[in-house]
Amino acid sequence: MHFCSMTRKEIPLLHSLHPLHERYIRLTEELPVIEALQKHSDLFTAEDKRILEQLGDRTYAPGKWNVRDILQHLVDTERILSYRAVCIARNDQSAFPGFDENSYSKYTEVQRRSVAEMLEEFDLVRRSTIRLFQSFTNEMLQRTGTCSDIPVSVLALGFLLSGHPVHHVRFLKDHYFQLVSSSLPTIVINKPGYLPFFESLNRAWIEKDFSLEPDDLYVLQNAQKAILDKGGVILYAENGGKVIGTVALQRVNGSEWEMIKMAVDEGSRGRGIGSLLIRSAINKAREMGIPRLVLHSNTGANAQAVSLYRRFGFAEIPITDSRYKRANIKMELNIFI
Repeated sequence: MHFCSMTRKEIPLLHSLHPLHERYIRLTEELPVIEALQKHSDLFTAEDKRILEQLGDRTYAPGKWNVRDILQHLVDTERILSYRAVCIARNDQSAFPGFDENSYSKYTEVQRRSVAEMLEEFDLVRRSTIRLFQSFTNEMLQRTGTCSDIPVSVLALGFLLSGHPVHHVRFLKDHYFQLVSSSLPTIVINKPGYLPFFESLNRAWIEKDFSLEPDDLYVLQNAQKAILDKGGVILYAENGGKVIGTVALQRVNGSEWEMIKMAVDEGSRGRGIGSLLIRSAINKAREMGIPRLVLHSNTGANAQAVSLYRRFGFAEIPITDSRYKRANIKMELNIFI
């Protein structure tokens, strides 16, 4: 039996496909479908991945998807089209409905995830797709079903799966990568000479809306002892040698860790630095094996920060105790769920 040798030019009913799908397919090369899927598996270089991380929540225009929205769409589409392929290969004559990617994106909670994690998931799903198509005979590849009211073959779905990421990678590089420049902040962890900035930036925001409390003073004046010596970390957003933001992970007791003292320089706000700090802190907590983070905040003066925490998956829990008089909300994030 000859397996999976068919190429793009042999796609049945190519002229009948949706114009957008045909465009994706034509982004691939004239290769056997397995080779096409393999060729378009490694989407980004190491430098590309660094840029993706730096992009954070930036979009090239209001209302557009950010990088994580796009990566999740790639993963979702890979799964959906692979499912359709296996059904049609098994001669399932059901009519498969379309899916609204914009509706799907409202329920993904992508802010909880890192770019590295999502790229790893795409790699796993793509390897599964390749294994699936390696199991198909040429007869299976030629079977045709109906998706979104349009006839489509298994072979066409294979090349659609191959070309779909190519389109989005090109779009990212053309429209998003230009948003990144050397002026964007980088994250620095536990740099001893930066401890004074940890104190000054946090004093600024606390004293603007509240009063410094005993715990604030102790942590800010004794960060080495209160945070670092207990295994915690302080993350700094650095721009051209200037520290413009901080956040810390502090061990509160044996198993409880708290994300504390997130501050962004007032002149640097509105650039997504808060999101960068939170995401970096969550990634560091995951790297450290911390299963759960808590935080305390205020829904009045810190309403914008609370909204940001919610976007990253933090959920409100009862305040049973608090080190801060100003706190009227406690939130938690279960990192490994």
